[in-house]
Amino acid sequence: MKALVDSGAQATIMSPACAEQCNIMRLVDKRFAGVARGVGTAKIIGRVHSTILQVGSKHLHCALTVMEGKAVDLLLGLDILKGHQATIDLARNKLIIQGEEVEFLGESDIPKEAEDALHDEPTVPGPGGTTIGARSGAVTAPSTSTSNPSGSSAAANPGPQPVAPPVPARAPAAAAQRTFPESDINTLLALGVDRQAAINALQATDGNVEYAAGLLYDN
Repeated sequence: MKALVDSGAQATIMSPACAEQCNIMRLVDKRFAGVARGVGTAKIIGRVHSTILQVGSKHLHCALTVMEGKAVDLLLGLDILKGHQATIDLARNKLIIQGEEVEFLGESDIPKEAEDALHDEPTVPGPGGTTIGARSGAVTAPSTSTSNPSGSSAAANPGPQPVAPPVPARAPAAAAQRTFPESDINTLLALGVDRQAAINALQATDGNVEYAAGLLYDN
């Protein structure tokens, strides 16, 4: 099957149809079922705690969340990439995992649904100037482009540019003391992440549950 490699996703996600095709729906722990609330909602069928994923000739142990509303059948998240010490080699256009080299698909081979999700996805504003994909939940950093609408080059205006004053950083002690409602933490735990990951996501989004969910899964 074709899989999307997403190093920005915390967890590996599989669609119910793909889980049925792979005959692993019987392994789904439905105690982890629920509704993932972020930018929109997605139904979580449950979690497979242990199964085998073949990548090239390698057979890798993995856990995954079965969730509806995916643009692709299988999304390989950071849990698998980091757990098996994978390398995304863009110079050679390959995913290297435990010594196995798997070449990325060419643009003509990418399923149209996945391509639309990557290139034609609407976004909504996120915390700190970020943007969040309305379907995937992917978080994009603020733009640092210096282009201007007139189209003139920077050399046409060589005068000194004003420098913004430094913004004082938040005191680490204040961040460490921040607490969040148990109901918000439990909402994120339903995504299949551990408690510390849920708290870290809330900390990073200033307590906004919807944005925190967007950081923890691809919606």
